Amino acid sequence: MYRLFYPGIGLLMTLAMPAQASSLCPRANTEAQMYDCMQQALKRSDRQLNELYHALVARFKDEGATPGRPTQDLALKKAQRAWIAFRDASCEFETYESVGGSGYGTIHTHCLLQQTQARVEYLKRVTGMP
Repeated sequence: MYRLFYPGIGLLMTLAMPAQASSLCPRANTEAQMYDCMQQALKRSDRQLNELYHALVARFKDEGATPGRPTQDLALKKAQRAWIAFRDASCEFETYESVGGSGYGTIHTHCLLQQTQARVEYLKRVTGMP
């Protein structure tokens, strides 16, 4: 049963991605254009995440310093490193079925983009940042 189930999930994710990606990149007519557009969107989201992250590190600097307990900025740094490892492993798993296919780069980049956008929203929500 699992031999049919997991490839089916991969196929469904692969089929759903083009609709989402095309709304992000309406002018992309080829796979190469879609990939380039996704890369640019990922760079923008990465930049937004990095700006937010650095603002939060500065905001939490030395906050909560007590013996035996890390400051909040160090806790954030640890969480961010763990999230990056999770994001990379999660996207590797989610796009596994498309490895070797012509659309793999776009599908993988789209996964990274979705994860990054979700992380930005999460950090904003839990810290009250606009």
